[in-house]
Formats: sequence, C-alpha cells, structure tokens
Amino acid sequence: MPSNPTVLIIPGFWEGPAVFNSVSTLLTASNFKTEIATLPSTGTTSPGNPSLQDDVAAVRTHLEKLVQQGDDVLLVVHSAGGFIGTDAMQGLDKKARQAEGLGGGVVGIVFVTAAVVEEGYVHQALPFAVEKDGALHWKNGWGCLTPQPAHGWRGTTMYAGWRDVESVYLVCEEDQCIPGSLQEEFARLAGSRIEKCSAGHMPQLSQPRRVVEVIIHAAAAFA
Repeated sequence: MPSNPTVLIIPGFWEGPAVFNSVSTLLTASNFKTEIATLPSTGTTSPGNPSLQDDVAAVRTHLEKLVQQGDDVLLVVHSAGGFIGTDAMQGLDKKARQAEGLGGGVVGIVFVTAAVVEEGYVHQALPFAVEKDGALHWKNGWGCLTPQPAHGWRGTTMYAGWRDVESVYLVCEEDQCIPGSLQEEFARLAGSRIEKCSAGHMPQLSQPRRVVEVIIHAAAAFA
C-alpha cells in the first residue's frame, strides 16, 4: 500500500498559517505529514512590501524542498492560495519529475473555496477589500486576519498547474467572499471533482473535520 502524500497547505491572503492548525492537527492524527506555507506578503504594508510574485516564489521554494527530498505532495490551496500555489508548481508535478528520472512531485490539488485562473490572467483590485494607510483589509473580516499590503497585486499568473494533476474542489455554500456559483465555475475550469459543505469562506476554522475528510479522500484517490 502506498504511503500517504505530504500535505502542503497554501493559505490565502490575510490569514497566515495559524488558521490551519486544527486541520494540520487532525491530519497528523491520521498519519499525514503536513506543512503550511507562509506568504511573505501577509502582515506587511505598502510601500516596500513583498508582491504577488514574491508569494509565488516563496511557495515554490517550499514545494521544491519537499519534492527534492522525494515526497509526493498533495497541495491544499485556500482562497488566493489557489492561483499562488498552482503558479508555483511548474515542472514539479509527479509526471514531470518522473519524466526526468526524479522522485517526488505534486500528485493532486484540493481547492478549498479557492480562486482558479488561466495562464496570463492579470489580477485586478479585489472587490471585497478596502485600502487604508498602505494596508489592504478584508471587508467584514475575521478578527484573526492580518493586513495585506495595499500594492503589488496587479501581477500576472504565469502558470496554471491545475492542468498537470487531478483535483477536488470543496465548494463552501455560505461563502460571502467567493459565491458558490463562482466556486463551481472555478471547479469546472480546473476539471475538478466537486465536494460541498455548508461553511463560509473559512471552513478550516468552522468545519475543519469536513476539510480533512475531503483531503483524506483526495489523497486516496490520487495515490
């Protein structure tokens, strides 16, 4: 029986790694090695802040470390982590690595109410964010969230890694940030199998067991 893949969680804007602690703890209890990436932009303000490209580069560095040590990796991407994480995986999927005679690689993706975009997509201002004093805040945000810098988000997504691997999309039906109908459009774009839950935009806080259930089933399906 193949061993479980390493789970690498990519947070979205504002949230940082800590909001995934419950998910990580539950996965560890189920014998999954779990790591949570850090976006260097989160918690900073403009000017002089890390940009979207810096976040992609940081995730790629983290992912490279795992695959270069031979780990099969299941990416779990939330919100903006959807386009950040998939942009970072060029050449790091398992098939591409095997073609080069190398071990390890990304075996699949779990999208958790995540944004999915095509290569060449130019990012625009976020309709659910407000700018103040060099910082970008999420309207009606949770108290656990930290600022994002106001500038550096009009970059271009250079790679669509969801083309390389299978995926599952967890649609969160009560999300007030990315409506359920839009989530389903993202899932169709990526060719993802759809799962659903009744959570809002932060199911890792409100329904961590459901998130973990979807991750575990995806890991088995992609093995």
